[in-house]
Amino acid sequence: MGERDDGDTAGCSFPVGAPRFPRLASPIRLAGLTIPNRTVMAAMSSVLADEAGGVTDDTVAYYRARAAGGTGLIVVEFTSVNRRYGRAEMRQLVLDDDGAIAGHRRIASAIREAGSLSALQLHSPGQHADRRTLDGLPFAPSQEISRRDGVTPTTRMLEPAEIEELVADYGRAATRAMAAGYEAIEIHGAHGYLPMAFLSPLRNRRNDAWGGDFERRLRFPLAVIKAVKAVLGAERPLIYRLSSSDFLPGGLSLDDMVAIVPHLVAAGLDAIHVSSGVIEGTLDRTIDPMSAVEAWRFAHCRAIRAVAGVPVIGVGPVRWPDVAERGLAEGDIDMVALGRPLLADPDWTRKALAGDVDAIRPCTNCNWCFDRVLKHIGISCAENPRAGQENHMPAVGGGAGRLALVVGAGPGGMAAALELSEAGFTTRLYEARNELGGGLIASASPPHKEKLFWYLDYLKRRLAGSRVEILLDHPVEAGELAAQHPVLAIVATGACSQALPFAAGDATRVLSAYDILSGDAEPPAPGPLPTLVYGGGETGCETAEYLAARGHGVILVTRSAAQQLARSAEMMYRKHLRARLQGNARITVVDNTTITRVEGPQVATLAGETAGRIEVAWVVVAQGRQPGSPLGEGLAAAGIPHALVGDVETIGRIGDAVHAARAAVSLLAAQVADQDAGHVAAQAAGHITGQAVGQAAQGVET
Repeated sequence: MGERDDGDTAGCSFPVGAPRFPRLASPIRLAGLTIPNRTVMAAMSSVLADEAGGVTDDTVAYYRARAAGGTGLIVVEFTSVNRRYGRAEMRQLVLDDDGAIAGHRRIASAIREAGSLSALQLHSPGQHADRRTLDGLPFAPSQEISRRDGVTPTTRMLEPAEIEELVADYGRAATRAMAAGYEAIEIHGAHGYLPMAFLSPLRNRRNDAWGGDFERRLRFPLAVIKAVKAVLGAERPLIYRLSSSDFLPGGLSLDDMVAIVPHLVAAGLDAIHVSSGVIEGTLDRTIDPMSAVEAWRFAHCRAIRAVAGVPVIGVGPVRWPDVAERGLAEGDIDMVALGRPLLADPDWTRKALAGDVDAIRPCTNCNWCFDRVLKHIGISCAENPRAGQENHMPAVGGGAGRLALVVGAGPGGMAAALELSEAGFTTRLYEARNELGGGLIASASPPHKEKLFWYLDYLKRRLAGSRVEILLDHPVEAGELAAQHPVLAIVATGACSQALPFAAGDATRVLSAYDILSGDAEPPAPGPLPTLVYGGGETGCETAEYLAARGHGVILVTRSAAQQLARSAEMMYRKHLRARLQGNARITVVDNTTITRVEGPQVATLAGETAGRIEVAWVVVAQGRQPGSPLGEGLAAAGIPHALVGDVETIGRIGDAVHAARAAVSLLAAQVADQDAGHVAAQAAGHITGQAVGQAAQGVET
C-alpha cells in the first residue's frame, strides 16, 4: 500500500527558499516506489498507435516530452488486454501478446530516460468497444437492447468462461508490462468500461456468480485486482481508476462508491484514482467542458479518501498549481492528475515547482483535443500545435534578424509573432484596435468562457517578454508593409461582418453580436422591451446569455429548430449551454423563424408561411462572419511571401488559427531559406495558400 500524508504538513511553516508549492513538490511512496512529486499524468487516448495497436515513433516522442517536463508519474494510455473482446478505438494500444512488449519497452525507456516513472493503464472496453474492432456485438455483463426499437441486441452477454479468460488476460498483460519496464499498473475501472459495468446495477443484471447482489457485482473487479497484484507483488504499485459517480438514476452514486472502495483496496490496491461520469449519458462529467468549476471533484475525492486507507489521486479539473496545492493541504487528495494541462504545456510540473506559474500555457477546457480523438486523428492541443506532433515540428529558424511583419493581434497573429521572434526574425505586430486579443476577446467574453482569458493573458505575458515590436491603434495597408521590405508577412486580421440578412428601414437599433462581445460596441442598457438576438449558432446563444446576465429580457430567434441550437459548438460545452438557455427565465427561444424586416422597434418575422411581428428595443445580429482581406492581394502584387491565417482565410476555432499560424511560419521560413539558397526565384515567392497551411497544420506533407 502507499503512504498518505493525512494532513501532516498542514499548518507547518516552510523555510525561506522552500518551493512555492511545497506539498506539490514533496515525494510520495506507493508500495515500494517513491514518486518524486505529487503530479501524475492521467491516461488519455492519444490515437498515435498504428491500426494494429502497435507503438509508433510518435507515441514514444509524445510520452518522452511529458516525462521531460518533470511529471512525477506518467500513466500511459489505456491498453487492451485482449483485442478479441474489442478495442475502444482502432488505434488503441494493445498488450495481449508477447510481440507487443518491445514497443511498450520503447515507451517505458523513453519515460525513464527523460527522468520520470511510468505506469501502464490496462483496459477492456466492454460495451464501449469500437464495432470496427469486432466481428460481432460488443461484450458486456448483460445483454443490452436497442432503445430505438426495444428488440435489437446491442451487446452480447459474457459467458462465465469468457469472464475468467478476461481476468487472466489482465494478469498476463501485467506480466508483459513489467517485462516492458513499467514501474506500476493502473486498472481502468471508470467511465462505464467493463470493470465499472460489472459494478453497475444498470449494466449488470446477471443472476449468477458474476452478478446480482452487491457482493457478486464486486466479483469481477476484485478478481482483476487480485490477478494483477499477484504479478506486481508488494513492491510494484497497483492503482485503480474509478468514477466517483455515474450521475445516472439508479446507477452508481458517490455513496455507493464510498461503500465499494474499501473492498477494492482490500483486494490489493496501493492507490485510488478518482474520476467521474460514464461515456453513455454523462460524458460531460468525465471530460469537463469550459464551464466546469475548478477542482469540483475534490469533494468526491475527500469522501473516498476518508474510507480508502491508501493515497488518492484526484483529477480536478486542475489547471493551476495553487489549486493542486490547496487540495493537498486540505486533505482532499494525495496526488493530482493532470491530463489536458500536459497537452497544453508538457512542462507544467517543472514550471510549477520552479514557481514560474506565469510561464504555464493554460488549458482552457476547450476540448479541441477530445474533438481530434473523436475524429480518430492523433491527439493535439488548440494552444500547443506541437502536442502529438513532437516528431514532425522541429524548431523554426533562419530569421537572422530579418524583418517579418504580422497584421492582426488575435490568437493566430499573436502566436505567429511569437513563433517568428523565436525563429530569430525581427518581428513587428500590427493591430488596428488599442488592445491585443482580436477575436479571442469576443470568444472569452460570454458567461462560462472566462478560461479563454487565461490563454489571452498568457499570450500577452509572452509577448511582453519577447522582442516583438507591438504597434497598437495602427491600421495598416499593403503599401506601408511593402515599403519596409519584409522577407515575409502574415495576415491575421480576422473575419468581416456580413450584410444584414434582412431589410432594415431603421438600422440604428441593429447591433452586431461580435461587436458587443469584442467590446467594439457598448452593450445596450436593459429596458422594458426585450432585446432580440438573431442567430441560433454558438455566438447567438452566447450573446443571449451574455445579455441576460446584464438584465435584458432576450428573445433568441433562430431559423433552425431549437434542438439545433449551437450545433457547431464543442459537444460537452453545447450540452451545458443548451441546458442553461433552457433554464434561464430571461431567455425565450423562438425557433424555425426568419426575420424579414426591422423598422424601428418593430420586427417582422416569418415562421413557415405565418407572418408575425415582435416589438423589441434592440436587434443583435449573430448570423456569422466572412473571411477576406485586401492585404493579401497587395502583398502578392509587391512580391512579398505571405500567408493568411485564421478567420481571414477560413472561419474556425481558436485552435485552427493557432495551428495555422505555426504552419504558416514554418512554410514561409522554409521558403525564405530556399530563396537564400537560390532554390526559389524571388519573383516566384508569393502567397502560401490556405490549403497548404491547412495541410501543414494537420501534419500532412505538402
